[in-house]
Amino acid sequence: MHARITLFALGIVLLAIAGLYPTLQFPGSAQVSTFIGPRVWPLTLLAILFVLGIVLLALTWRDRRHGDENTEEKAPSAKGAFSIGRTRHWWFIAAAIGYTLLMQAVGFLLASLVFTLAGTVLLGARSWMAIAITLVVAAVLMQGVFVSLLGIPMP
Repeated sequence: MHARITLFALGIVLLAIAGLYPTLQFPGSAQVSTFIGPRVWPLTLLAILFVLGIVLLALTWRDRRHGDENTEEKAPSAKGAFSIGRTRHWWFIAAAIGYTLLMQAVGFLLASLVFTLAGTVLLGARSWMAIAITLVVAAVLMQGVFVSLLGIPMP
């Protein structure tokens, strides 16, 4: 198991390094008329990807060296029983497809809030107060970042 996680983490780090060259080809904020240039967001994502890949490598190597017995997977008690946890990734793919289709019909903000609601519920949130707070924060961040900070009107 550790070997697969190590290979995955190395792939993530290599992907971040390989994406650095094309990202640096984008114009910076000094070369365009906006406050934040087109290079900032992809460069930020690559930096986060690189750091998280390194952290995953470090944690995997630490667990392998210590021989962590707690990482062994336990067999589920009911093999044939339906569980949303076992199919959660398929529900997320369906939600992403639905989000894409819904965005064309109702616009970015409303479709994003529906997708945020679906994602929050799929990730296990059950408190309606936590879900409502998540939706309000998501709406404020989407409007604040795209419309106010970046000056990009949303459809």
